[in-house]
Amino acid sequence: MPRKYNAKQKEYLLSPDRVKTLDTHRVMSFLPLMVYQDVADVGSGPGYFSIPLAKFLFDGQLLALDIHKQMLQAVDEAADKLKLSNITTMQSTEAKLMLTKDSVDGALLSFILSDTAKPEKVLKDTKSAVRNGGWMAIIEWKNHGLQDGPKKTDFTGESQFKSMALKSGFRFTGRYHVSESHYMLVFST
Repeated sequence: MPRKYNAKQKEYLLSPDRVKTLDTHRVMSFLPLMVYQDVADVGSGPGYFSIPLAKFLFDGQLLALDIHKQMLQAVDEAADKLKLSNITTMQSTEAKLMLTKDSVDGALLSFILSDTAKPEKVLKDTKSAVRNGGWMAIIEWKNHGLQDGPKKTDFTGESQFKSMALKSGFRFTGRYHVSESHYMLVFST
């Protein structure tokens, strides 16, 4: 069974220790972001990527999706505190992302595919939501057994996620080393 972050772990997900191991600005530098885009942060958690993305997308919108209401409340609270009016939170389920067809220019899926029992379904829903000419990025674990990462029995490798994305209709555009423990794959539609 894939591990899932729960609402009790939101403090860890926003901790300064995490910033030391996964720099949001480094990740964003590899994304084909434009300030006017509508972007979905799928599996947003408490907003680790949502808040920096919303700051960048000052003429666009950020849709934060998560299955946990408490995580989305944390995103809303952070957005209110920073007076960010371009964030919309949406509770999704593991079975459905709740994004409509052609509704976003880009999607960031950080650690969501390794946390779901149906990564192919998430990728299919994401492909439907991303407009023609858009992009998708996947951030995942390089290896199993890393601190806070998946166990060997739950581990899906990079080549498998890449293959799933290609099968969903995305085109591969690049691979990036975003930390010692994580990689990022970027795709276009």
